[in-house]
Amino acid sequence: MSDPHLSERLSIPLAFWSRAEVLHVLENHDAGALFRLVRQYCGASQQAIGAAVDLAQPHVSRIMSGRQQMTALQSWQRVADGLGMPNEARHMIGLADARSVYVGGNSRSGTPAAATGDLWSAPRTVEDIAEITLKDLMKRREALAVGGALVVGAALTETLEHWLLPPGGILDRGKGSLGETELQRIEAATVALRHWDDRWRLGIRRKAVVGQLSEVSELAATAQSAPVQARLFVVMAELSKIAASMSYDAGDHPAAQKYYTLSLRAIHQAGPEHKLYGVGVLADMARQLLDTKNPRGALDISRIALDSAQSYNAPPTVLAMLRTREGWSYASMGRAAAYARSVAQAEELLEEGNSEELPSWARNFDHAELSGVVGARYRDLVLGQDDKAARTKYARSSATYITQALRLRNPAKKRNRAFDLVGLGRTYLVLGEPEEAARVINQAAGIERDLGSGRVRRRLHDWHREAAAFHRESAVAEAREELSNTLLVEPSTSKEMA
Repeated sequence: MSDPHLSERLSIPLAFWSRAEVLHVLENHDAGALFRLVRQYCGASQQAIGAAVDLAQPHVSRIMSGRQQMTALQSWQRVADGLGMPNEARHMIGLADARSVYVGGNSRSGTPAAATGDLWSAPRTVEDIAEITLKDLMKRREALAVGGALVVGAALTETLEHWLLPPGGILDRGKGSLGETELQRIEAATVALRHWDDRWRLGIRRKAVVGQLSEVSELAATAQSAPVQARLFVVMAELSKIAASMSYDAGDHPAAQKYYTLSLRAIHQAGPEHKLYGVGVLADMARQLLDTKNPRGALDISRIALDSAQSYNAPPTVLAMLRTREGWSYASMGRAAAYARSVAQAEELLEEGNSEELPSWARNFDHAELSGVVGARYRDLVLGQDDKAARTKYARSSATYITQALRLRNPAKKRNRAFDLVGLGRTYLVLGEPEEAARVINQAAGIERDLGSGRVRRRLHDWHREAAAFHRESAVAEAREELSNTLLVEPSTSKEMA
């Protein structure tokens, strides 16, 4: 009889099922090779494999050595269930979906939703977008109306690893009612919303974006041809990402994370030609975790993004941007050497990528952006240093890079300039130069008065708190008082949540 305790100890990560050699053995229905790969990558013994799939150890040994073949469908069913095989893998060996239904984070059979693959299917994605947008539109004025809390750790990364698996494919349900002209109008409206979000984030009500996303999900739920469905999934991915960025800017991180995940799930259905868009969503999710002080989770997501980008031959500039996310994670963990290595890789990659065609979300990553990010992260390293000389060294590097970013920035990039100025102001405090800190903060505040960004205001609040140690300096006292009476009076989310 199987030992249930052995079965509990066998844990197979979702990324295992996306390995090329695993996909190959599934196509060949080679159970022996599959068991050998489970042992190789998961460290599972023959006893643990046998306990998981309800086979005696000698039986497992004969299968692994090739002395016995597994051909019965019922036997393969036990293997799939015992190893937690996701639906895409089950389909490759001729099995139906796992016998569980995803319901709001729990499966009715007790199997985690991420293992069944249901969460990432086209119908489930459309259903979840429709449900979440409806709840959002009906209850947006309530705090955290979309519901839930920020997901971190293995619960998030194991879900996102499913991105590495091939999509199940969209069913072609024949010619639908949506014509080419209407479809083009929907796509054009999405592009307009994207540009408005970039330039006038608070000038458009978030509800308009969510409402458009809700309507597109209704169209996707009706009978449409596969090419039309694919284009609708691209639209849903873009709209979800816009809603996520607006929620992020307003400080509503649980809602932002939900919409980022919906964006990733939607673009997953649109075909491999859109994979790089998903890489951009992963990069945004990593940035959100860094902003909420979860660097280990951000590092895991950055690596998922890097794996995906490299497998799809992403341009060097995209890889450079992802290396900055990786480096940011290291800096937040105080790993100075690893951070310096990531920065060097990012700088080298950016030099290689001056002439390539970039996806739209990566076109803003240039030498100015790299300098700004690197400078801000050197300031992060300061926080983990007890040695005064090391703190000064990193702070001076921070000031050098941020000053370079300001020199290179396009004047039209107001929000980026505001971030640079606030970062420089915080660095000047570390260097013991309070008058310079107040000077650049006043510049940032002037930009923010016209910008209205929640994220910029939160950074100004950070400076306001850190500058309290210099309150006897007249320039600092005046800058802090001005912020207290103007930009920091009301919550930064007030306009956004309207």
